[in-house]
Amino acid sequence: FVHDLKNPEWEFYIDPVWSEKAAGEAGGEAIAGYNTAVWMDRIGAITDGLGLRGHLDEAVAQGADMFMFVLYDLPNRNCATLASSGELRIADEGFERYQNEYIAPIKAILSDPLYADVRIVAIVEVDSLPNLVTSLTVPDCIEANGAGGYRDGIQHVLNEFSDLPNVYSYLDIANSGWLNWADG
Repeated sequence: FVHDLKNPEWEFYIDPVWSEKAAGEAGGEAIAGYNTAVWMDRIGAITDGLGLRGHLDEAVAQGADMFMFVLYDLPNRNCATLASSGELRIADEGFERYQNEYIAPIKAILSDPLYADVRIVAIVEVDSLPNLVTSLTVPDCIEANGAGGYRDGIQHVLNEFSDLPNVYSYLDIANSGWLNWADG
């Protein structure tokens, strides 16, 4: 999804927060004008700082045709590692919270007619399915493989977003190397 700044096919959203941070780093001006996906990695990210609505308002103000964001808050997120463990736990009504406090408010924002002309790419729960498949002996992953886990969460997202005509869901399902399939 990287585009040519001199002759863009699409006008991608440039996150002003990221762009300013990049421009402030040595050599960062070279990348400050490129698009990135906005991460929604916790319930608070929906409204904290610029928040999802603020980013979409900025996209409209920029005349952007394309906006990308990452959904990343499944219950028991990163079940096999502690690198970016999530805030929601399946055992503590995590799936219900995921549906009601995370996906429902995001869908409400995406459904706003103000954003109908923006193509919105939802990058759905990156690394989750391969993390689950390769870690089914880990207790948190065993739980995430059951009811209210990764498959239910991802299915819920895809079902909820399927009726939004300008939202395109991308599902990361890994690669053969991750799955240890040598001949992949």
